[in-house]
Amino acid sequence: MAERAYLCEKGKQGIEILECCGFDSLVVIPEEIEGLAVIALAPYLFSVHENHNDRQHLDTFWWSFAGKRISQQEAEELPKVKGNSLKELSFPSSLKQIGAYGFYNCEELKRLELYSTTLDWGAGVFAGCVGIEELVIHVDESQKSCLKEILAELRQTLRVIYKGKEQANLVFPEFFEEAVENTPARILVTNTHGCGQKYRNAFVQTQFQFKEYDSLFPHIQVQESEELVMELVLGRVMYPYQLAEEHKRHYMQYLKEHWTEAACYIVKKEDIQSLRWLTENLSYDNSDLKMAIEAANRKGNVSAVSLLMNLSGSQEKAGRRRFVL
Repeated sequence: MAERAYLCEKGKQGIEILECCGFDSLVVIPEEIEGLAVIALAPYLFSVHENHNDRQHLDTFWWSFAGKRISQQEAEELPKVKGNSLKELSFPSSLKQIGAYGFYNCEELKRLELYSTTLDWGAGVFAGCVGIEELVIHVDESQKSCLKEILAELRQTLRVIYKGKEQANLVFPEFFEEAVENTPARILVTNTHGCGQKYRNAFVQTQFQFKEYDSLFPHIQVQESEELVMELVLGRVMYPYQLAEEHKRHYMQYLKEHWTEAACYIVKKEDIQSLRWLTENLSYDNSDLKMAIEAANRKGNVSAVSLLMNLSGSQEKAGRRRFVL
């Protein structure tokens, strides 16, 4: 039995995916099917709500991920991937169009990987997609990008892995709008809460502006949690694509002043790579290490305990050890 199958419609320009079936909650849309580029996803493709569009589909067939056609009977043995059964989704570079309400109410969709050159997004594509946490986007910086449009639709806190000429790890805080009645004036006033909207406006046309993004650091320090601030700062300094020296100094100074908090946050996330970076690039003392070791022990993070204990032992042998910015 096939594990993944797609109902396809063959057109002059390429393939449109009309339906997706399978057991896996991670869906990878193929780059091509039978030598033709996959260029479109149908409206309501992953939504449990029915598409009432009566457009006639002509040259259709079922294609399995194993690379061959299968019968409709074989496809019907597989469950449809719709609604909360969809957890992760990956698009090919060939994809040009996403139909309206394509992921409507896919509340369990957590991660999306796509290319910035997918520019035709139907209405309400992300309506009800409250669970998306991570966006991986491959960016062609010489062309128009869909990133601004996507960020405008997704107002929750988002981690964006930006893959342009180099990688940048970005955090976009959440924001929401509240309509408040001004009774004497008989109007509704819209108040925006959170600094996420400012971060989502760091664009010139469709091109993302790293300097403008980094200049907003004072806002996130005031309006968001220390953990989210720490995540943003670590992401920028560890993957410093287009990070201006001025903003790098501000981020590094923040980490220097919050070394213990940074170490405890990293230990909590069980991110040994970030912990190594922190200990190799910023100064610390025995009291910093002691608190970090205690946090690692509470978490049961054996790798972190081992790394920090080795550093503590080295300090005892060599006296006080410091790394310089």
